[in-house]
Amino acid sequence: MIGSSTVISAWDGNQLAGLARVIDDGEMLAYMHWVPVNPKYQGMHVGSGLVERVKERYAGYMFLEVMPKESKNAPFYQRHGFTLMEDGRAMQIVTRP
Repeated sequence: MIGSSTVISAWDGNQLAGLARVIDDGEMLAYMHWVPVNPKYQGMHVGSGLVERVKERYAGYMFLEVMPKESKNAPFYQRHGFTLMEDGRAMQIVTRP
């Protein structure tokens, strides 16, 4: 996808189950833009698998951030280690002090 630093996708045969799009600065900050999951695959841990793969890919970065599209998605990201930032909207994982 144009403008992405990393795109990780999950497939079931030739059916796209979900993907994660990340934009990064090449060194310290990665922003997970969105993690859409095909409704047919929701509740099957596809999104969780994608988020964990992004976390693995960016483990050496200081910050991994996400801005949940809707506040109802915040608990999903919290289960994966993200915490709310001071602005109360964005969430991040700080991997290095």
